Amino acid sequence: MKEKDLLRRFLKRNRQQRLVVHCLGDAMVDEYFKVKVNRISPEFPMPIMSSQRAVPTTRPGGAANVAHQFRHFNVDARLFCFWDAYAAAVYKEHSLVVDSAWGTSCCLPVKRRFLDGTTQITRHDIEMPLCGYTEQELDLNVRRFRNAIAGQPKPDIAILSDYDKGFFSSDMNFLELYEGVTTIVDPKRGPLKKWKGCTIFKPNAKEATELSGSTNWREQSKIFQNALECEAVVITFGGEKVAGIWRDELFEYRPNRPVHVESVIGAGDCFAAFFALAIGYGFTVSEASEIAWNAGAVYVQRNMNRPIIPAEVSWDGIVEPQDLSRRDFKLVFTNGCFDLLHEGHLSTLRFAKSKGDRLVVAVNTDASIKRLKGAGRPIKPLDQRMAVLAALEMVDFVVSFDEDTPRQVIEQICPDVLVKGSDWQTGTIVGADIVPEVYRAPVLEGLSTTRFVEQMPVP
Repeated sequence: MKEKDLLRRFLKRNRQQRLVVHCLGDAMVDEYFKVKVNRISPEFPMPIMSSQRAVPTTRPGGAANVAHQFRHFNVDARLFCFWDAYAAAVYKEHSLVVDSAWGTSCCLPVKRRFLDGTTQITRHDIEMPLCGYTEQELDLNVRRFRNAIAGQPKPDIAILSDYDKGFFSSDMNFLELYEGVTTIVDPKRGPLKKWKGCTIFKPNAKEATELSGSTNWREQSKIFQNALECEAVVITFGGEKVAGIWRDELFEYRPNRPVHVESVIGAGDCFAAFFALAIGYGFTVSEASEIAWNAGAVYVQRNMNRPIIPAEVSWDGIVEPQDLSRRDFKLVFTNGCFDLLHEGHLSTLRFAKSKGDRLVVAVNTDASIKRLKGAGRPIKPLDQRMAVLAALEMVDFVVSFDEDTPRQVIEQICPDVLVKGSDWQTGTIVGADIVPEVYRAPVLEGLSTTRFVEQMPVP
């Protein structure tokens, strides 16, 4: 499949090359409150929300969320934004650093979302015009940012995220600071002239209509390209498609992948981040659009702005060990040949999945099995064994290893939990000395691939 191969090439380049990305623009703080709604108020027709605690889950928002999406990838992301003490604390919690010399007197926008399960009941935005700056203070701080950026080594990519909160309100031009650098503009409002000279212009469908005065994406693309003298225009249409123009060629990507959406909050930030990554790794604009859409398709299945990890970009769950080493969940590891999948295997896999958030299964290669089991094995080749495992509901990721033991792959992944069958003595479980939690799964007696093979009639 074309998309699967494209995503694998993207992940390979991520393992091989580190990028420096500047993220600048309007940053915010997103707050998520978990509530329950059981009735409508008798005082007024509105839902009554209740909760046992009033402390929210906090996440970086806006331009800070763009930078946050690089967290698990091979990227040095540098965030340039206004901030206040609250935002700085939230960003630091998520490994984002802002310079203490800027923005201390502002009041960053806060978006409070109240969720019952995955349903957003209401949202309360707390914000001041120009983040609380006067026009003179805004001008002073923008100048500081320009000087700071001018003193930095040039990045590989620069993303300018405009949310119309004040960062780009002045007449100062940030694009001229990035001469020779690929610049990607994610706009909110006009005038278009302030983005003239960018490399890639990336509005969504609503913004494209408002900024161009046209409702046809082909016309919009040409209008923007002519007005901005940019190399490419990329217009996103939510989950429907991505379309635009690259140099003189129009393109349109219509995915046929079904996606279960949990939350679209920050989906545009995710698209911008992965589009920039793909461009930085040398993919074409149309290829980068496909990669970014597929990354976004994973992102919207999560919630609360959680950044995805490299292994999640894979369509089929068959990944490289290195793509699991950076993550934000409890990962369980188990391994085996899985030559003829049987109920004993399924029982062990269910047990393993119960011990954490996600499960990775490491599978012996064909050569490894021959060394361990003899010339008559395996019965099924590696690609078939991995595909069957990846299709199981309880299995999230599948990797392979060619060594006689899984120690090397365990060291690469650094799982949080290790599971083997109870027929393995604790002292003989490979990796038990380096994995924090080790469990022995109950074994169903009389079930083994070797026994099945021995009982097969000889033709």
